[in-house]
Amino acid sequence: MAKANRFGWLGQKFKFNVLLILPLEVVINFLLIVPFVLAIYLSLTNWEPILGPWYKAPIIGTQNYVDILLFARFQGAIINTLIILGAAVSLEFLIGLAVALAFFSWDIRAKSVFASFMLVPMMIVPAVSGFTFQTIFFSQGALNDVLSRLSGTTVTTDWLSVPTTAFMAVILADVWQWTPFMFLLLYAGMTALPSDPIRAARVMGASERQIFRRIMLPMLKPIIAIALIIRALEAFKIFDVPFIMTAGGPGTATETISIFLYKFGIQFARIAYASAGAIFIFVIIVIITLRAARPLLPKAGE
Repeated sequence: MAKANRFGWLGQKFKFNVLLILPLEVVINFLLIVPFVLAIYLSLTNWEPILGPWYKAPIIGTQNYVDILLFARFQGAIINTLIILGAAVSLEFLIGLAVALAFFSWDIRAKSVFASFMLVPMMIVPAVSGFTFQTIFFSQGALNDVLSRLSGTTVTTDWLSVPTTAFMAVILADVWQWTPFMFLLLYAGMTALPSDPIRAARVMGASERQIFRRIMLPMLKPIIAIALIIRALEAFKIFDVPFIMTAGGPGTATETISIFLYKFGIQFARIAYASAGAIFIFVIIVIITLRAARPLLPKAGE
């Protein structure tokens, strides 16, 4: 009887807790679901703001999806985004892993102070980061000033007007800002590893390189997978830095998918067209994320 009363009290408490968070859940789901459903509907129409109310727009089916998938500029934006994602995330992972391993190996008192300084770039607003790197790479910027002093001649190269160097500048800005994120996750993962296997390997004469490759790295695989998935998802949405530094230029050389959708949806007011591109990208990201995260999910029966 006492047990039944206890579970009855727990059930009442659970219902009360649900009632407390229910208003917030309703608001959050409204803000998420309603725009998403509206975007799906608009992607099936040819609506533009100048054509009148959106609910009177004629349905054209999947024509927007066909048009945008065959649009070379949309394909180029996807390729640019994937190149930035691959280069930036790879560099962030390698640098973050190297720095995390160095911090893990060092035995100094000021380690926490150095770690705090490492995290500073991550705390800066991406728009500020983009503006800072723009001032470094433009024709009268800091990079040309340094090169002029070293060479003894006046260097006025506009690095952001050349497709290759503009691309490299955007990648460098992203690496500078988000390498601390990789460092933070990997270093936290290293400090959480069990120390007994590492001590036993050292006693048996294993080198630090062997300990890292044979013991630490296998145990870090889940942390590495999580860090790469999170960072790749964030990098795929990159907008602030390339938009402020190059606005997608020169031409469309650094135009990412987010900049493309912004220009067509906001600047060109082709809402239905941009909605189709956004829904397509959303579906692809969901599929890739689920496949990438599958090894991390518990298997049936476990």
